[in-house]
Amino acid sequence: MSERDAEQEQGCTGRTDKMMGMVKKIDAQGFGIIDGADGSKVPFISSGVMNHRVLEPGQKVIFSVRRVKAQAFAENVVVMGERHNWCGGK
Repeated sequence: MSERDAEQEQGCTGRTDKMMGMVKKIDAQGFGIIDGADGSKVPFISSGVMNHRVLEPGQKVIFSVRRVKAQAFAENVVVMGERHNWCGGK
């Protein structure tokens, strides 16, 4: 799936800053890692997941990236195929 397909999948128009990936792992405290489609390993916390979902390893997701002191973190994480109201970024 291309970035444009990801944008259309979520019903958004215009410029997008989303990435695709797969949940690699998540622990009991809600900390996890997403394997980005570009090969990156992007950490996330459960508060960054949209629709109050509990993610599981192997789920394909779309997310935006927030950088804090050169470290990337996933936020606005959505399971691919689910509808949501987010179409941009913070």
